[in-house]
Amino acid sequence: MNGTRKICIITGANKGIGYEAALTLGLMGWEVVLACRSFARGNQAVMALNSIFRQTDPGGKSQGLAVFMELDLASLASIQTFLVGFKKRYQVCDALICNAGVMGGPYGQTVEGFERQAGVNYLGHVALFSHLFPFLKRSPDARVVQVSSRAHERATLTEGEFLQAVHRSKDTYNPWKAYAQSKLFQVLFTLKAQEVYGSDTLRFYAVHPGVVATDLLLSPLPGMAQTIIQPLARLFTWLGVLKTPKKGADAITHLLMASPPLPGGTYWAEKALRDPNPLALSSALQGEVWNLTWNLLNPYGIQAP
Repeated sequence: MNGTRKICIITGANKGIGYEAALTLGLMGWEVVLACRSFARGNQAVMALNSIFRQTDPGGKSQGLAVFMELDLASLASIQTFLVGFKKRYQVCDALICNAGVMGGPYGQTVEGFERQAGVNYLGHVALFSHLFPFLKRSPDARVVQVSSRAHERATLTEGEFLQAVHRSKDTYNPWKAYAQSKLFQVLFTLKAQEVYGSDTLRFYAVHPGVVATDLLLSPLPGMAQTIIQPLARLFTWLGVLKTPKKGADAITHLLMASPPLPGGTYWAEKALRDPNPLALSSALQGEVWNLTWNLLNPYGIQAP
């Protein structure tokens, strides 16, 4: 490890937006940790990235570096194992990009029994943040980015509903309601985390990277439908209706690279500061979701920093 490099963890970075963000940061000399579920795809992405970094900087004086570390956000035990490996290699974390996620699709649960979208998109990333908090605090300018979605703007959530959403059963499951709520949870967390932990050296952001032509966009569709829609997705990308993964990644890396730093505790749609769903601004909902989140994670040894 080059001690002069900034360190960034990107979940789900073996393809799509996460991969492009890793490429952008690596070309700027960062060390990017690709925290991915698939050992094969994660290592393949790392080899591709490091090949690019070597070609663009043959001398290696400002060369970035990509490192693969296995992580399954649907398993709190996997997150703990990831931390053990991270501690052996690093002393600091300058940025955490919470990018991995699931969208729509059939009902599923995490290892611990949480509804899959709430568990992966939200709870898993909160658990990861909790473990990494000491490393973020050692950075002189740490930033945490939740890759949310404009879908959070249509989410509904009443007081007392959070636990029902996290423990949603198959009988009450609506894939798009669950997705929108999981993205709202990310924004609620961002705003509350800035209030609790934010400082001149630690800032929190939530961002909608745009409607991007990635596998995630097609993932709710059956296999045959994906095959049919893929050419249309490429056409819409060419027409500018859908954004390329590179443009989606730019909305994320912009939050890391901005100098002076952009104000924390904010929601961005692409590169523009936006007002989030009014529910995200509710201090009552922020407090309820915040407290219940830590209560849910506490039995697994995960506590608020």
